Amino acid sequence: MKEKKDCNIYVMPPSITDDDITALFKGIMGVVKHKLELDTKAEILNLNLTNEKLLKELKAKTAECNRLKNEIIYLKSQLKP
Repeated sequence: MKEKKDCNIYVMPPSITDDDITALFKGIMGVVKHKLELDTKAEILNLNLTNEKLLKELKAKTAECNRLKNEIIYLKSQLKP
């Protein structure tokens, strides 16, 4: 009688071609490019929000300055006999 033996068979992986490396590189570059675009868009959105916030604050401060200026003018007119 013959005995059955387990044996391991090793298969060499196919060789990687230049086209495979090129395709991988292009894929990685595509991902990096897309990430940079998203980061740039996020930065632009944040700058726009900051700019809008600053403009609102400027309007509020301008209104406060005008109110104080009018109050000073009124108080000066009260001092004059």
